[in-house]
Amino acid sequence: MQYRMIMAATLALGNFANAMPAPPQITKAPKADLSKRQQPQADGTSVLDAPMTIAAGETFDGKNVMFDRGVSCTGQEEGGDSDAVFILEAGASLSNVIIGPNQIEGVHCNGGCTLTNVWWDAVCEDAFSIKKQADGETTTINGGGAKGAEDKVIQHNGGGTVVINDFTVSDFGKLYRSCGNCKEMPARHVKVSGGTASDGKVLVGINPNMGDTASISGVSVTNVKEQCVAFKGVTDGSEPEKVGSCDAEAGAGSGSDSGSETGSGDAPATSAPSDATPTSGSGDEEAAPSAEPAQPTESTGDDESSDDNNNDESDDNQESDDSNNEEESSDDKDESEDKDEEVENQEQTGDDRQTGGWNWGSWFNNN
Repeated sequence: MQYRMIMAATLALGNFANAMPAPPQITKAPKADLSKRQQPQADGTSVLDAPMTIAAGETFDGKNVMFDRGVSCTGQEEGGDSDAVFILEAGASLSNVIIGPNQIEGVHCNGGCTLTNVWWDAVCEDAFSIKKQADGETTTINGGGAKGAEDKVIQHNGGGTVVINDFTVSDFGKLYRSCGNCKEMPARHVKVSGGTASDGKVLVGINPNMGDTASISGVSVTNVKEQCVAFKGVTDGSEPEKVGSCDAEAGAGSGSDSGSETGSGDAPATSAPSDATPTSGSGDEEAAPSAEPAQPTESTGDDESSDDNNNDESDDNQESDDSNNEEESSDDKDESEDKDEEVENQEQTGDDRQTGGWNWGSWFNNN
């Protein structure tokens, strides 16, 4: 009898267990690690004796081959077209290419170019230079990345717009710089969206006084000192002066504060007002944008814009000295005005005595 009861209870428990639904099988989604978006492995190497030119409107797919020129980097010494690895004519496209370390200039663009999955193994002078571009043209960079740029990764000398999507940059000076001292200074625009930036100085540098604008959104930023820096562009070949950050007051979109923290860097693009740039004590006039932007021309000025970092501290000290001198001058002026007011009050007292202790004319004038 006891055995039967145990068996019945066992069967009942078994039926109850079978009636319960099986627990769902949960597979954890892999964590997205944007820092692992790295340069692909090269499927071969090619050393070019001369720049490879991609004709206007044509497309070149490098099949993940590493291309360079077989020469040592010369640092920040300015090179020319003859030193480039690729030259893209207007409307040309370059994809699936790795630019090797043995080169001086990376890729030159002559307007409206498209780069897709182009990587720079070690940037020398500049990685990518937009030499010529009309105001209405746009150069687009999709994916890819660069590392080891002592100064600039992308140098924008022509006009128009540069769009940078999902780019990966590390160990760099500036991701993008609008030329600060080219002979022709049209308004330039940059839009940076997505991607990652780590261990750098500046994401974007523009010249609001020349009409430049910038937009930064959705960028994962780690240990980048400044996201958007405003400079005072010039046309006389001198070094452009750093004037602040690209916030709403400065007339351009900017990312959020970065420093050593990671942020999304979301910010809208805005236009630059004419009074965006503070004037300096020397009375230098701001150069106006080119009045004839239709025809793309190559800037022959110093596209280095090497701006920048060496002169920042001395500029700040000079501004402080000018400010102190202005305050002293203002104090002297106030003291002189106080003395004039005392003399006027003494004369006024004499007039009051002549009119019986009250100056009626002064009262009517003031009331």
